[in-house]
Amino acid sequence: MSAADGRALRAAVEARLPLAESLFDEIRAASAAEAGVTRPAWSAEDHFASERLADAAGALGLEAAYDHAGNLYCTLSGRDRSAPAVLTGSHTDSVPTGGHYDGLAGAVAGLIVLAAFRDIGWQPECDVTAIATRAEESVWFGIPFIGARLALGSLSHDHLDSLTRSDTGRTLAEHMADLGLDAGALRREDAPRLSPANACAFLELHIEQGPVLVAAGAQVAVPTVIRGNVRWPGASCHGRYDHSGATPRDHRQDTVLAVAELVQGLEAFWIAQEESGEPDTVFTVGKFFTDGAHHAMTKVPGRCDFTLNFGGTSQAFLDACRAEVETRVDEIATRRRVAFDLGECVGAPPAPLDTALRAVLEEAAEAIEIPTQSFATVGHDAAVFQRAGIPAAMVLVRNAHGSHNPDEAMTLEDFGAGAAVLAAAIARLAA
Repeated sequence: MSAADGRALRAAVEARLPLAESLFDEIRAASAAEAGVTRPAWSAEDHFASERLADAAGALGLEAAYDHAGNLYCTLSGRDRSAPAVLTGSHTDSVPTGGHYDGLAGAVAGLIVLAAFRDIGWQPECDVTAIATRAEESVWFGIPFIGARLALGSLSHDHLDSLTRSDTGRTLAEHMADLGLDAGALRREDAPRLSPANACAFLELHIEQGPVLVAAGAQVAVPTVIRGNVRWPGASCHGRYDHSGATPRDHRQDTVLAVAELVQGLEAFWIAQEESGEPDTVFTVGKFFTDGAHHAMTKVPGRCDFTLNFGGTSQAFLDACRAEVETRVDEIATRRRVAFDLGECVGAPPAPLDTALRAVLEEAAEAIEIPTQSFATVGHDAAVFQRAGIPAAMVLVRNAHGSHNPDEAMTLEDFGAGAAVLAAAIARLAA
């Protein structure tokens, strides 16, 4: 596209922002919770979001279809329909009482981009498909990216019956059936819906879930890598309940102090890693609690449950985190006479985003005069596309007040800037 074409495309995207605002408002109203929004994966609220996007696609003259997992595909047909398609999109589910734009911004952006292409009368050489995936958030079924992984064939179908949703205790297959989806058809599929044979690129727009763009006064970033992680989601420490006033320190098996010492030591390890030059590291203790059936102000705590979550951009750092946890647990357990049960250790390797696609995004942004930042980001659907052999890259949009909370605050203007960069890059890829 010429510079004039790029400006016309940006103007067409901006002209479609009222449609984006309408979609955001309608979907928010259908999934409003006591605070923020709650769209459980494969719920009526989640399905409403997909159905509203499908209706909008139909009104725009686009093809709209679901796969057997309930992922939505809205397609602007290309001149050569046999050529591998360019994909864009994100997820429709949210965390409980979360923000409205996490995931949904990218799903809506894909539709707005296709609308802009239609408005300027441009037909791509290959199909361009906007996807709305299911169950990106791990909170619902214990693992992330379920919809995308089912589409890519990278998740065992055994999970359909073994995974249960955290708020209902019912299986993934049962929740699919509630929406008229056929889990059995997924089991019978000979090949995944998406593969490098039919998709040449995946571009995902997403709100930034940290403070970097806000601090920089910038609207858009093109991230470099998706952090990997190593996690212990079900760890516990076991000691002995004793009278708080009658038990001397050297007779105690205090689990809270044992876990607190572990956490403090791991924070010191984290700081030391950063000071040694390890980039883009994070460490979080998301849960830390005693047993509500037994705890009391006057009892030495005999059990403490907790989680550990390290993230980083190098596998060497993640391996060092795992070794550090195991070493510290052994030492503290021996000295404090407690027992740690760390449970299952899970995680994902870092996923560097495709260099060539990142360059296309940056060049497209420059051509339409939208400055970009670059830094690491967190887990998104783009990671599983990249690992499946479909080159992936991302556009991050400024968002105040963080994410996974009701206060997400993406402006329509910033969304428009990100969608314009997305559109300009797709136009280059599909020309």
